[in-house]
Amino acid sequence: MIPRLRSCALSWMLATLPALPAPPPPLAVAQVVREGLPPYEDADRRYRLEGAGAAQLRPGQVLLLVRPGEPRVLGLLEVVSVAPDHALARLSRAGATFPMKGDLVVPREPLRTLPAPPEERPLPAAGLLPPAVPVLSEPPEPAPPPPVPEPSGPVRQPDLPQIGPRRQPIFFLPAEAYLTPGARAKLRTWVQTWGRGGRWTLTLTGAEPPDAPLAQARIRSLREELSRLGVAKVQVGTSEQTVDSPYPAVLVGCETD
Repeated sequence: MIPRLRSCALSWMLATLPALPAPPPPLAVAQVVREGLPPYEDADRRYRLEGAGAAQLRPGQVLLLVRPGEPRVLGLLEVVSVAPDHALARLSRAGATFPMKGDLVVPREPLRTLPAPPEERPLPAAGLLPPAVPVLSEPPEPAPPPPVPEPSGPVRQPDLPQIGPRRQPIFFLPAEAYLTPGARAKLRTWVQTWGRGGRWTLTLTGAEPPDAPLAQARIRSLREELSRLGVAKVQVGTSEQTVDSPYPAVLVGCETD
């Protein structure tokens, strides 16, 4: 009597237990999808994948096709898009046959290259070790600075503003009238040294006539730069004096009272 009651109680407990959810179907090919307008090519085929793990796939992932009872290689699929309930893949490498509905899909991870082990270097022999550096209790005194050699000639003093005429050449490239960066730097230094006041002059040298277009263009470039530096008035003249240089030059001068 007691064994029968135990059997009835166990049957009643099993009947009242909630039903366990069925496991999700394995990841497999559910449908062949055509994209675009006909006529379709093999590249237009997309395979809809459904089952466990479809939402966890990622675009570009390579999948291996498996058909139960089929020993031949079926090829590889490559995931192109992922949705919450399915994924779409294209045929990455063809196999013995085309994928069919119901073929299982197995994700295949690429092989990872292990880093090369560090190179072992042999220890140096005892006789090749560097000598031990003694530990000093106090820092060493700095070495005295080297002696400064005495000048062999007179020491040149920097140019100071002086009262009297100054005249220096500004060189131009042949057949050109623009001021080079070096010429602009010279004019800036002269204006700072000689001052913006005084009588500034531009003197044409050489055999080129003063009314030539190139000579006038050079004078205009010098006028504009001196005006930008703060020189208000500039006089223009000519001279038979020549400058020992292969480049054409214009003499820039300033006379102060």
